[in-house]
Amino acid sequence: MSAFQPLPQANVRAQSYYVACTEVRCWRCGISTRLLALAVPHSHETLDGDSPLSPDAWQRADFTAFLFYVEHLPASVQTRLTQLSRNFQPGHSTAALGCYWANHCEHCGALLEDHELHCEPDGAFLPFTEAAAAGITLLHIHEPFEAAAAGYAFEPEFFRFMRMG
Repeated sequence: MSAFQPLPQANVRAQSYYVACTEVRCWRCGISTRLLALAVPHSHETLDGDSPLSPDAWQRADFTAFLFYVEHLPASVQTRLTQLSRNFQPGHSTAALGCYWANHCEHCGALLEDHELHCEPDGAFLPFTEAAAAGITLLHIHEPFEAAAAGYAFEPEFFRFMRMG
């Protein structure tokens, strides 16, 4: 499926992906900072079971999904993300007890936890209104994608109201 060396840890893959962009006030310094998130379109695949070697282990998903607590990405995706924002990079989270690709405040460097951005009501990537969703821009990247993600939010309710950039 991919044009790069497959990730042995991957549990999500797709023929293309989205980079979602928005802004939020930093919890530490209070200044607005740019955020990125990853999403996959309809027809992405998720790993079902423990054996990525089995062709039946990958299951097609007929909905969009946001990924978070992303631990592993191919080098080509890492390069694209760092071109878009130097503040989306691996970071260690005490709350998550590990390291993952996380947003950091562009002003003070604070790690902005994925739980707050993706799981809390009205979080940056969990809007509860059409207007809030319109504040998120989606860049559709037409390149193969793989990731190892611990968080997966399927069929975000207001995804269709996000702006294509």
